[in-house]
Amino acid sequence: MKFIIEKTLATGGRLGIISQANRQGNVTLETPMCTLFTKGGSAPHLSIDMLRRVAHVPEVAVMSLGALADHHETVAEFGKGLREFTAMSNPVIFTTLHDASAAISPGKNDNSGVAVWGKGGKIKLDTSLFMKIQESFCPDWFQAMSDGDTDVSCGNKRLVKSVDRTLDFLDEIVEAKNKSEVLSKSSLIGVIEGGFSETQRKRSAAETVARPVDGFLIEGFEKGNRDVDLFSLPDFTKILSFTLEQLPTDKPRIMETVWSPLQVIKAFKLGVDVFSSAYPHILTEKGLALVSDYSLPPLSQPAKLELQTANAKNEETNGLYIDLHNSRYSEDFGSILPGCSCYACTNFTRAYIHHLLKTKELLAFVLLTMHNFHQYFEFFQHLRLSLKSDRLNELEDYLSQQLNSGLDR
Repeated sequence: MKFIIEKTLATGGRLGIISQANRQGNVTLETPMCTLFTKGGSAPHLSIDMLRRVAHVPEVAVMSLGALADHHETVAEFGKGLREFTAMSNPVIFTTLHDASAAISPGKNDNSGVAVWGKGGKIKLDTSLFMKIQESFCPDWFQAMSDGDTDVSCGNKRLVKSVDRTLDFLDEIVEAKNKSEVLSKSSLIGVIEGGFSETQRKRSAAETVARPVDGFLIEGFEKGNRDVDLFSLPDFTKILSFTLEQLPTDKPRIMETVWSPLQVIKAFKLGVDVFSSAYPHILTEKGLALVSDYSLPPLSQPAKLELQTANAKNEETNGLYIDLHNSRYSEDFGSILPGCSCYACTNFTRAYIHHLLKTKELLAFVLLTMHNFHQYFEFFQHLRLSLKSDRLNELEDYLSQQLNSGLDR
């Protein structure tokens, strides 16, 4: 894996390219980018055929060990790795520890290993089992084991333990990887811990950089609470910026945090390159649909008027998404988002999806997943275009206006 910077912002954000991104060395990725969020090795609610109907699907699919660790012996017997086993066409498979959309039970990590969570409950991983699983999965990227069970309330003693354990795990994993022929072409992603302590963040970064890792995943801010708006915490922006400044510029920085498009822009401007797409999945589970306009210049006037008319009686929109559980949509025969080209918007109406939600039909979540994925993936297309045309601030301001005004979009 090689990271090439094409443009750098004064704030730290980078427009770049990840070349030789897979084990075969023939995939190139543009950053900033998001990964494809999966559950149990597939996109949530979508078959392979339905996923193919979604535009701009990321080339990197994230698969968490919690959902898959129990099946590593079956995958090993299959003998062709996780990509072939899951029939996913994504050229890059990235195995992480935890499901980015789910809360994690705290207090389960210790010096012997870390806990991940599957349908059957807790699975305790030591480095030996962890590496055995990775060898059976043959990922293109894999996150090193880490103790990210920290947040803003943790004291220095707990943060020191978190950093020490993560570095100890990393050393054992590096040693095992060096002996593994199967993982010789896989990229190891080191994990930066330290909570909200500059001292521990600096130590974690310096020690991790000194190891042979191919990229960095920054965690340890939220203790598994995915509902926390990190940017609302007083010191988060300062600590994240400080942490990213400690890292070399020639390797990608990854965060699995659940973020809206506006929050993605904030994190990108500080220097994060790769993001999770768990956010649209979480909206789908709540019956919410993304209705932001990311285009620059903004949405055409006829489409804008159509959208305003469709939402004129909706008091619950925040300008970024709508709640299709709302009875106001029972007779709304417009598309979810006027002008959207996704499968759901071109074939179905708000009223129909409202009906599906009320009757608890699984098709509701299929259609919402397709729409929300389409919109989120399209946002990253517009994000990169805005960077290439020096219009990032315009895009951020335009999204902020939509958030603040609700209907003015």
